[in-house]
Amino acid sequence: MRPTRRGYAALAVVALALANAWLSGPRALNAVAAPLLVAVAAGAVQVYRAGEPDIERSEPRHGFPGESRTVELRVDGGGVAAIEDRVGEGLSGGVRAERSLPATLGYEVTYERRGLHRIGPATVGVRDVLGLVETEYEIYERDEALVYPQVHSLAEVGVFRRTLGPESDERTEFDRLREYVPGDSLRDVAWKASAKNDDLLVTEYTDPADEEAISVAARSDDGCADEMATAAATLVVGAVRAGLAFELILPDGELARGFGETHRQYALELLAQTTGGDVPEDAWNEADVRVHADADGTRVTVGERERDLADLTATRDNPLVAEVEA
Repeated sequence: MRPTRRGYAALAVVALALANAWLSGPRALNAVAAPLLVAVAAGAVQVYRAGEPDIERSEPRHGFPGESRTVELRVDGGGVAAIEDRVGEGLSGGVRAERSLPATLGYEVTYERRGLHRIGPATVGVRDVLGLVETEYEIYERDEALVYPQVHSLAEVGVFRRTLGPESDERTEFDRLREYVPGDSLRDVAWKASAKNDDLLVTEYTDPADEEAISVAARSDDGCADEMATAAATLVVGAVRAGLAFELILPDGELARGFGETHRQYALELLAQTTGGDVPEDAWNEADVRVHADADGTRVTVGERERDLADLTATRDNPLVAEVEA
């Protein structure tokens, strides 16, 4: 606990009043110094009794680089507080504000790059109502934000279906509506339903009876894990769009065969946190689709055909624009 700048100024006035009282008599002390001393003492008692505040922070939804999410921070306690909530590397945002407690603050966090990133700690500086005394608390309660890899649109819609699946592009039965994910085809957007919501909604179809599956194996050299994750994410999203089930083999984890949006979600969560490295040689050789990222670029191998990832993806960063132009 310490005086604020205003508190130091008040104490300086008290000191001057004491000097003046010594020269002119105690009346000057009673008129100026006593009220200020009482105010500072009362402020110290108020701050002491307020104690350390509690915080509660909402955990933001997962997302992709470039997207923003709202974080809500509630601070319980008493007095007036200068509140600061910080975010770690890989995110941008945070908040700094002064409020009377209890208070609830909302602020935007922007996802900068793939990974599991921290939100917090928070710093709360509690002051008395006159702003004479303060004490600062570092509250180390932290939350996390999961950022998926970047997903590119495939330049050729249905590339997996044409290369690994049947020629037919028949639709299966309607299952449900879900939120749009970068890489989805515009033809699957439910425009009427989307018009009633803030977000685009996409039609999800049922798992085909004669489900086909592909295996995707991905590895990378040191420093190229992000490129590997981006390529693998683009491919598994493309596989789901093409109506194929998939399994995923990564340097530090595997995802068993599955189908549909929920399975894609599991894959994106795994790819958000994967590190670089190698995969078992037998799994690599048996995979239908192989991804390798190194300093020279990212290459995708299907059977005996090897192509750069850039050759398979749209030229525009915006997946919606890329879909329209494809």
